Order: sequence, then structure tokens, then C-alpha cells
Amino acid sequence: MNQLSRKSWATIIIFGLIGQIAWAIENNEFNLFLFNYIGGTTTDIARMVAWSAGAATVTTLVMGTVSDRLRHRKLFLCVGYILWGLSVMAFAWISRDNVARFVPAERAVSAAAMLVIVMDCVMTFFGSTANDASFNSWVTESTDETNRTKVEGVLNAFPLLSMLIVVGASNIIIEQTGWPAYFIAVGILVILCGIAGLFFVEETETVQAEEEPFLRSLAYGFRPSVIRKHPMFYTALAALCLYNTATQIFMPYLFIYLNKTLGFDTLTYSLVMAIVVLTASVFAIVLGGKVDRMGRRRMIYLSTAVYACGLLLAGIVKSPVLFTIIGSVMMGGFVMISIILMSTIRDHTPMEHVGMFQGIRLLAYVLIPMIIGPNIGDFIIHASNAGTYINEYGETVSLPVAGVFFAAAAACLLIIVPSRKLFPKR
Repeated sequence: MNQLSRKSWATIIIFGLIGQIAWAIENNEFNLFLFNYIGGTTTDIARMVAWSAGAATVTTLVMGTVSDRLRHRKLFLCVGYILWGLSVMAFAWISRDNVARFVPAERAVSAAAMLVIVMDCVMTFFGSTANDASFNSWVTESTDETNRTKVEGVLNAFPLLSMLIVVGASNIIIEQTGWPAYFIAVGILVILCGIAGLFFVEETETVQAEEEPFLRSLAYGFRPSVIRKHPMFYTALAALCLYNTATQIFMPYLFIYLNKTLGFDTLTYSLVMAIVVLTASVFAIVLGGKVDRMGRRRMIYLSTAVYACGLLLAGIVKSPVLFTIIGSVMMGGFVMISIILMSTIRDHTPMEHVGMFQGIRLLAYVLIPMIIGPNIGDFIIHASNAGTYINEYGETVSLPVAGVFFAAAAACLLIIVPSRKLFPKR
């Protein structure tokens, strides 16, 4: 195994963790900020989520291509984080009172809500430029087939740990200091990460300049000839898309299911999820580097079976203790599949178009699954007619049902189809 330098590991750990903390805040806290502080509606929240998902995919595709052509991955990474932090800080000055200085009072709330949505897209532009396009390209170019599963084990622990950090700390900080101070503090953290990186991030040497016109470069990954030329990359993307679509069938409804359907109180389900997340993070860090030794073909089948069985049992068990045990097993399979598929995608990413292909990856990993998966879950919930509850927005909504776990388990098994080609017998 080729050993990564200390500077490389510092880049992976610091940029990886702080980037995921920033994304966790965008995914979790911005909705509350828009609704509770600004006074926006659930329609505003849905619009913000959809617009930001589209902005992330388009940004990653475009800015990844730009960084390929300019051959300055470090610059896009470090300066991108600095601008990302500044865009987070900008939310500290968004309020109904400030907006009311420029628009009639009766339009202040709707105008402030729209400003939040627009600024979320601006923040997503800088975040996707820095993290999705530049950082992920840097990781692909700085690693090889001998060390990628170990790196992916660490990286796949960060989304789980960041969610735990954000959910656990944000409410306390916001209650004590208020939203403006919170956004300023988070922005400063991201800015300091970018500034520090200027001194220790090592420029990659494998970025290839693209001589084609920009629009042709942008469309490169969608050409049929390119798909035929790199079949394993697109097969891995198909597996990743199926995997995350299955996950999105149940994941958006998980906390509500524990709280409202199973009746766990806030402290109980928070403790359950904390243990599950920490256990899955240990799985990722400890087992990530051992995947290649055990064989990716064997591990993808085993991990898929563990994930599917965990999902089935998660829809059956009712007690906090049993759900903690089953949830830990389920999320252990979840992270192992992610490690295997993400490292395989990096192995087969064409090195002369690394940045552009991060946009193709995001299309398969984020945009498509987040459109299809939640809608499947929503259909199952409404078709079951299992009852309703009043959500935090005062709306009457349907209770999540165990069927979302069963559907996710069935969808998860589809991963085996592309995996048979991706990991053939030898």
C-alpha cells in the first residue's frame, strides 16, 4: 500500500470533516432558520431544497470542468472554502427587519424567504466548487488503488459524525447566542480551514489540461462514445445510484418514524441514533482499509446482504434497544457499501477529466436518488393510510410506516445487478 503523507492526511481529515459539518448545517439548520426565524412556509422549504440540489449538481459539473482546464486544484479548494465561509456568514444579516428596509412591510416575510433561498444557492455554489468539485477531485488524484478504501473509510465516517455534531450542538449554540452569531461562528470555522490549507495542501500532479472548447468539455461525460470507452465507471455510478435511491426511500422519514410511529421520546431516539451513528463510524474507519484484503466482490455482496437484512428487521422491531442493535448493523452495511462503491468510482475515473466527472457522480449520487427515493417512500406512506400526526409546522401529515424499510431493502438488492459486472469472478 502506498503511504499518504502527513499533509495529505491533514487535508483529507480537516477539509473532509469541516466540509461535511458545513453541509450538515445546510441540510438540517437552514430549514429551521427559514421557517422559525424568517417565517417562511413549508413550500419555501421544499423550493429551497430542490433549488440547492440542482445548484450543487450544475456547479460541480461546471466548476469541476473549469478546474480541470486551469490545473489549479489547490487554489479552487482553499479559496473555495474561504468564499464558502463568507457566504455562510452572510446569513447573519438576513432578517425580516433588514429586508423590510427595502420592501413594503407586507412583503418583508416573502422577500426575506426568497433571499434565503437565493443565498442558499449562492452558498451551495461556493460549497460545491470547494468540496464536491475540488476536494473530491483532489482526493481522487492524490490516492490510488492501494489506499483508496482506507481513505474512503475515513471520509464515509465524516457525514455521520458531522450530523451528530450539528444536531447535538447547534440547538444549544443557537439558543445561547442567536442565529446571527451562529452563522458567523460557522463561517469563520470554514474560512480558517481554507486559509490553513494554503500552507499545507499539496497540489496534485495528475490534473490534465483540456484542449477542447469549454462546452464540449462540459458535455464530455454524457457522450455515448465516452460511456462506451469507460464502462466500469458508469457501471459503478449505476450501482451508486441504486444504493442511494434505496437509502432515500427511508432516510428522510427515519427520525419521524422513531418519534411518531414507534413513540420514542426525543431523548430516547436521539440516544438511539447517536449510538447507531457512532457504531457505523467505527465500522467505516476500522474496516474501510481492509476491504481490498477481503476482496471487493465478496464484501459488496456481504455488505448488501447485511444492509438489506438490517432494513427488513428495522421495519419489524419496536423497542429502543432492539432498534439500536439492528440500526447499528443496518448502518454498518450502509457505510461499507459506500466505501466500496466510492473507491471503485475513483479507481475508474478518467484522470484527464477528474473535475468534470465529479458532476456526473453527483448527478447519480444526489440529484436522481433524491428525486426518486423520497417520492417512493411518500407513496408507500400515503398508500398505507396508517394514521396522521401534527408536524412542527402545524400541518396534518401521514405517519411513516415500516413499509419504507421493506421497500428500501428490496431496492437495495438491485445493487447486485451492476455489481456482478463491476466485480467479476477471477
